[in-house]
Amino acid sequence: MTENVLIHELIEESAKKFKDRVAFAEGDNFYTFENLNQLSLRLARHFIQLGLKKGDAISAQLPNCWEFVVVHLAASRIGLVFNPLSPNYRKKELQYMLSHCEAKAFVTIDNWKGFNHEQLAHELKAQLPHLQHVLVAGEKKNDRSISITALLESEPDSVSDQDIHENLPAFDDPCIILFTSGTESNPKGVLHTFRTFVPCHLLNGKEYRITDNDTILCLTPLCHMFSLPMIIISLRYGAKHLLYREYKSNEIIDLLKKEQVSFLTAAPAHLIDLLRQCEQQNVSGLNPRLILTGGTKIPAKMVQDLRATLNCDVAAQWGMSEICAGTFTRPGDEASLTWETVGRPAPVGEVIIVDERHKPLPTGEIGEIAFKGESLFIEYYKNPQVTAQSFTEDGYFLTGDQGWLDEKGYLHFVGRTKDTINRGGLKYHASEIEEALQMHPKIKQVAIVSVPDPRLGERGCAFVSLRENETIDLEEIKEYLQEKGFAKYKFPEYLVIKDELPTTPSGKISKGLVRAEAASLSEN
Repeated sequence: MTENVLIHELIEESAKKFKDRVAFAEGDNFYTFENLNQLSLRLARHFIQLGLKKGDAISAQLPNCWEFVVVHLAASRIGLVFNPLSPNYRKKELQYMLSHCEAKAFVTIDNWKGFNHEQLAHELKAQLPHLQHVLVAGEKKNDRSISITALLESEPDSVSDQDIHENLPAFDDPCIILFTSGTESNPKGVLHTFRTFVPCHLLNGKEYRITDNDTILCLTPLCHMFSLPMIIISLRYGAKHLLYREYKSNEIIDLLKKEQVSFLTAAPAHLIDLLRQCEQQNVSGLNPRLILTGGTKIPAKMVQDLRATLNCDVAAQWGMSEICAGTFTRPGDEASLTWETVGRPAPVGEVIIVDERHKPLPTGEIGEIAFKGESLFIEYYKNPQVTAQSFTEDGYFLTGDQGWLDEKGYLHFVGRTKDTINRGGLKYHASEIEEALQMHPKIKQVAIVSVPDPRLGERGCAFVSLRENETIDLEEIKEYLQEKGFAKYKFPEYLVIKDELPTTPSGKISKGLVRAEAASLSEN
């Protein structure tokens, strides 16, 4: 089986091989591999009837739902450039992103967590000349909206097989545009082709050892590069993929038990919640084979506790929209590697560590992580200057992350380059303290940032949000860190307690906003 396939070929291949087996399930709704083949082809025909053609961008702001899957697959069948967007985005972000992509169609949900997305979509359409169609998942209220469900009930009248054939994508055609998290500035549009998106993830699925015996659950959003590839991985290997629209920590254990989930994709915050639920309920009967986590600094103790509590493998993964999965630990790796490292390079990737002049550093030295490989994005869409600045002369992408490689070629992730704090010449990385405090039983979110100081240059500040009915002070945080064995110069010297820390739509803490608030502390 070759990995050099297009997504429409993958859909047809899976329908022939796995036929009436369940491919995706959401609640009581089940979709077989053959269902997906038929539904995605039907929707692709409707897209053509609406005037969409190969190369046009289609943006989709949907939760983890069956409509997301069908829209993604239908777009891929006729060469539309799929632009998945977080349901957390609002008018400011969406106007920028839809305009930047020149999206011809916008697929959204009717209402989500009390917000009227359909209404917002039409406000955007009135301001964006290129946006021609608003399609709605759920119950549409506006007569100008097009219902996804209604489209899927019948075949369009005037679209032929030849129309589909004329719009089939080629391997080097654009496939997806993902926007970066934008923790520091405006997000950038990351453009991947079918060549840079499909083969690498099918190979990763093989490395994860996914088979048709697996049941997959993604707690992280499908609109993010961490989970989006699981759609095509499920198709290739015949796994059942559960779709879970809205994360609620008190539902997860029952869902894992009921569906016998064997492959779980989750952020550290989800897994810390899961561990607390297991501890409180004295849980048994969970049978995950592998938990894949990443997206932020991964607490070592969390990984150790997961392995001990659930008796499963944990794969620690490092990546980003630009490079897909850069490194990850494999099932069967030596246990300590899963909490000490973020694995070795993906099958199509190469990682080196470089200094400030972009020269390679030897094993064991910390520097900027640089990546090269077949999963590397093509460009920041419509941003050639920033694209050029992001690469070394010999073609390595400069990630802005810090780390070091050990003698076995495993990557030890340190954190973002901008997160180094220099206290009077003693430097440490914010992620060290964040990782420790993330496991504090009272703390829900934490960000460590620097506060300008006239004498020392910088001092550390802890921004935290707390779990329900908890209180904490700076002395308690210092005592906790002292018990963990940290040097005193790494202790935060300021504490700011918030109801919630600001986050990007992908769930990462918006360090730029936190830093702006921290800067004002030195002025008071």
